[in-house]
Amino acid sequence: MSMFTVTGKVVHVFDQEGSINRETGEKGDDTVRLQMMGEMPVQGGASRFEMITVKVDNKKRYEDLKDKNIRLAVGAFSPQKGQIIYFIPKGAKPEVVA
Repeated sequence: MSMFTVTGKVVHVFDQEGSINRETGEKGDDTVRLQMMGEMPVQGGASRFEMITVKVDNKKRYEDLKDKNIRLAVGAFSPQKGQIIYFIPKGAKPEVVA
């Protein structure tokens, strides 16, 4: 697991309906997701832009930041080759940047 800071623009905040378990038929909890265009570091010190989607716990906080540049602590892990899952560490708060 890796932790880093992403700086980018809040693009979209939306509700995602919970998935349905195929075996039991139970519906999972709905979640709120944040999409932001973030600067991701690459080798050599440069950066590239990438849209990342993360689960957030406070929809209003992030809706109020739409179209603003923020700095946000983000963790990442790869459950399988070619897939990266991003998350916000518990207690991390966005910081507006100029």
